Amino acid sequence: MKGELILIGGAEDKIYDKVVLKRIVSINNARSVAIIPTASYGYPEELGEEYTDIFRTLGVTMTHVLDIRSQTEAEDPRYIEMLEGVDLIFFTGGDQVRLVEILRKSPVLQEIRKQHLSGCSIAGTSAGAAASGDPMIYDGDKYGFQKGSVNFSEGFGFIKGITIDTHFVKRGRISRLTQFLVSGHNQYALGLAEDTALMINANYQAEVVGSGVVTALSSRYVTYSNYNQIEEDAHITVDGMRLSFLATGSVFDLKSWSHVTTRPKIRRSISDQNQDYLQAKTA
Repeated sequence: MKGELILIGGAEDKIYDKVVLKRIVSINNARSVAIIPTASYGYPEELGEEYTDIFRTLGVTMTHVLDIRSQTEAEDPRYIEMLEGVDLIFFTGGDQVRLVEILRKSPVLQEIRKQHLSGCSIAGTSAGAAASGDPMIYDGDKYGFQKGSVNFSEGFGFIKGITIDTHFVKRGRISRLTQFLVSGHNQYALGLAEDTALMINANYQAEVVGSGVVTALSSRYVTYSNYNQIEEDAHITVDGMRLSFLATGSVFDLKSWSHVTTRPKIRRSISDQNQDYLQAKTA
């Protein structure tokens, strides 16, 4: 990728300081945004209008809503035209499985990849973030430690070999990511708290922005797991799962899978908006 990839854990502040959304716009001084509410079953039109109003308050002068609800619509040339030359492509929340099924093999997704390679930023919140990785997981919230409760499928793969989970703290999803990693389908995962974003640059350095914490998980150093010995619905045992908890301002290198002390080179340090947010929280 050449443009930045922004993964948001969902429920980002849309009313008050809007720290995460401000930061997304400020990355490349975005003035044109394509909003894709395809993940939403019930109210994609309303979501598109909501984010249109928000981005306009943040200085965006041109917005396009790609209200794509079927694979056939994802082939429509007018939607491809809307993507040409935009500064930011934004995926809303909803159902990541629906989102990927509709767009995965479409001309629209091909154009999104093309724009990303030319420097356009891609951002996704909740389902929009979960769909960005590969493999993509779903289900298993309440039963994450029971074998077979977590399902997975192919994601967009904007970032390869990393699985993304959202609403991570509020919905207690550490168990489902743990199960998925020890199942052997992947070794690396990121869990994003609500109102929290991970800003990933072209060098695969990622900065945390927002009010919560990002959890980085790796099964590479697991010393024991009973996953392959137990039957479906039995509880898993795991030892040696590696965890990193990253607060706002932290920078994590996704290549070395480790925290780094230097900030991403292609972006300025913690934004003024983020500093304002931290000051407001401590005032």
